[in-house]
Amino acid sequence: MKRNKNIIKIIPYIIIVMIVSYTFNKYAYEIDEFNGSVRSLVMKGKFSQREFNSYGFPLSHSPHIPEPFLSPFYVVHYGMIYSSLALNKDNINILWRTDSSLPGWNVPPPKFNKDQLISNFKFSADWLLNNTKLFHGENHYLYDFDWPYKGYKNNKLSAPWWSGLTDAYAIILLLRAYDHFGDDKYLSTSKLLYQSSLTPIHKGGSLTTLDNMPWIEEYVDPQANSDQLAFVLNGMIYSTYGIESFENHLNIDESKRVSESLYQSISNNIFKFDIRNEWSSYDLIGNPSNIKYHRIHTLLLKDLIERNQNFKNKEIIDLYHNWSKSTANIGYYYIKHGPISWAYYQFITMYFLSILALSSIYFLIRKNAK
Repeated sequence: MKRNKNIIKIIPYIIIVMIVSYTFNKYAYEIDEFNGSVRSLVMKGKFSQREFNSYGFPLSHSPHIPEPFLSPFYVVHYGMIYSSLALNKDNINILWRTDSSLPGWNVPPPKFNKDQLISNFKFSADWLLNNTKLFHGENHYLYDFDWPYKGYKNNKLSAPWWSGLTDAYAIILLLRAYDHFGDDKYLSTSKLLYQSSLTPIHKGGSLTTLDNMPWIEEYVDPQANSDQLAFVLNGMIYSTYGIESFENHLNIDESKRVSESLYQSISNNIFKFDIRNEWSSYDLIGNPSNIKYHRIHTLLLKDLIERNQNFKNKEIIDLYHNWSKSTANIGYYYIKHGPISWAYYQFITMYFLSILALSSIYFLIRKNAK
């Protein structure tokens, strides 16, 4: 009888553990984003990871950089969002194709009216026009701040460096601006970036090889050998979208197109990014995906399967299903496979603190009720 009473006493605590476990598993992304805002508040005094100025430009906050900074990639990213929301041309052709991975990205922009959205779209495209820099013989959007990156020399990218992702993905926004506003300067700049993205890294571009297949590198350190780079999965996929959009919009001859070989490279190398059929790797130098990028990888892989014949085979479809399963239980698999970082430890600490807090509240209520 006494044993049964003891079991009954611990049942509420078991229920608390189950509720907290379910919450942290199901809503891990939201909790992780909240934790990121808390870290920003502690380090920067801002309860946000990004803020927007009157032109819609995103200013990011990072504990690694003293002041708010403008990342060229996010000029492109939010410019794409402004153009889609302003003009409602989604899916009329490949250039205006809906980004199916958008739900995986954090920090949506503020609400703007249609005129503001069009202005923000143009401001973003004009920023791209005015900020290309000829560097190492090719045109790039240079990053003028150091960026921590485990696996690179001194575990960081030293300014100035460039991103094949930013350069190639910007092509889409520039072509959208050319399509809507009609200024030839947008087209001219997109041609420069197309050339840069497909120029080998040792000649000042962003192209390297992975297993003898072409690969556009997201993080290009001009001081590193082209075979010692990160090989970032999402960066390669978005870059390929940019190259494909350029070749389709300009009706480049099929025999001269590069996008198909880029898609073949992704499909042939995709399994290098798989972690035990449960999680994805952010790159090939030992950095597993965090919650955000595992979700993005899963959404991108679904998009590739739907759009390109190179991905319509059983092995890749099975890989997508495996990643989807872990996305549905993302808190558990994040703890199991996620990158060891402050965010990781904060997530686990919050989990145990939540159990402790709820258990303490229940204990006090039960005690006072006697």
